Amino acid sequence: MKILYGPPGTGKTFRAAREAVKALEPDRFAAALLDENPEEAGRVLHDSLVAEGRILWVTFHPSYSYEDFVEGYRPIVDDEGRLAYRVIDGPFKSLCLRAGSEIDLQIGDQLVDGRNLLAGTVIDKDAGGWTIRSTPARSDQVAPYYDRYVPRSVIEKVISMGLRPQIFSIPGNGIRELSDFGIDPADPDLPAPVGAETATARDGMVIKRFVSARTRMFSTIDLGNSSHYAAVMRKLLELRGAGPRGGTSVVLVIDEINRAEPSRVFGELLTLLEVDKRQGMPEEKRIWLPYSKELFTIPRDVSVIGTMNTVDRSLTALDFAMRRRFEFEYVGPETSLLSQDYGGVDVKALLSRLNSRIRLLLGAGHEFGHSYLMSSKLEAVAQSRAWDGLPDAPLRSLARVFRTALIPTLAEYFHDDWKKIRAVAGEVRSNAELISLFSSVAIDSTFVERLPDEYELAESQAPIYADWWEPDANTWDADKFRRFCIALAEGN
Repeated sequence: MKILYGPPGTGKTFRAAREAVKALEPDRFAAALLDENPEEAGRVLHDSLVAEGRILWVTFHPSYSYEDFVEGYRPIVDDEGRLAYRVIDGPFKSLCLRAGSEIDLQIGDQLVDGRNLLAGTVIDKDAGGWTIRSTPARSDQVAPYYDRYVPRSVIEKVISMGLRPQIFSIPGNGIRELSDFGIDPADPDLPAPVGAETATARDGMVIKRFVSARTRMFSTIDLGNSSHYAAVMRKLLELRGAGPRGGTSVVLVIDEINRAEPSRVFGELLTLLEVDKRQGMPEEKRIWLPYSKELFTIPRDVSVIGTMNTVDRSLTALDFAMRRRFEFEYVGPETSLLSQDYGGVDVKALLSRLNSRIRLLLGAGHEFGHSYLMSSKLEAVAQSRAWDGLPDAPLRSLARVFRTALIPTLAEYFHDDWKKIRAVAGEVRSNAELISLFSSVAIDSTFVERLPDEYELAESQAPIYADWWEPDANTWDADKFRRFCIALAEGN
């Protein structure tokens, strides 16, 4: 249970992916670090664990709720085209069920019919049942596949009655053994044998009528053409016959965990996040879920890793109940990852200078992350702008990042106080020359004299970028921008 926090651009999401892999496969993670290309090896390992369903990513946002995260009612269209509401499991509950020893069908499970041929695939599941995708047996069917929903309550009722999957494919005629369908020949509700029927066998249509009346859920037509029900029931009985399955360790990664209200999103499950209250622990607790009306607990092998931006003013602060359930790890800028000669600019010193000035004015936690100025990021900018063949491409990329990321972020940090922005990163002196990123507006003195004293000129509030450092303009001056960056890195 860990939250990685820090200013933007410090690689919190990248770190979260590595932490998730390390938590699940420490040996394979260590081997990936020794690979010739450790980042690519780590990415491949991470992606494989995501594909296996052992790592799940969720991003919180202001409207994210308990119903999105744990469970809640959602509108669906049933098999007859009618609108209905069903309890749908959210990602956190689904992951907990995946980690536990619950005996249940999983998404991707292959289902077979009575002849052991493929009957369908589980493509979705929730608290109410499973969605099965099957391919038509006849070549003249219009649709390439059919998706059918199988309610959990129906299957459980049929199993509890001792019936067998064969009830969903009862032939319409011919004498059949009752035991093949799980029917007791001594059942008093069975019609007496007639004609070729025996004490232990009845005509197929008689069996259909009996099962339809006994279950009160199926018509006689259903009992001859519901192979998807039979396939689900067959698989479920197979799993239960194999006994309890061991748990699987899983990780939920919550990006921007403080962008929603975490205490409301987790709801009553907040108590279960504590390790000593997990499934199988001495202080194990079970919580009654309000929608599905079932007891629920969190398995021991569920890890939660969150990322938290400490700068954005729109984010919600975590309350103490959430904080004490997580370890907090600060993720700050790593200037060691930056180049000391990128287009003639010491980018490492440049970022260090900017962050030292920001810390002096705003305190720690408001710095720029290293990802803004990493060589790979700057090269990607050059490629996207078709500058990669130009000799001054590195300087153009730096200018682009300044214009679209660094200066706008400073404006947020300082609440549009442009005097401070100029002081931090807007003006430098290079060999006694004042170089400014902002242009001076010609003042109409006559107009200004006519204004009342209480008016404040807009120039002091939101200056205009100078044209000389627009990398796409004909006025672009690469040498001047290089001198600007060098002077800024030196603190001039």
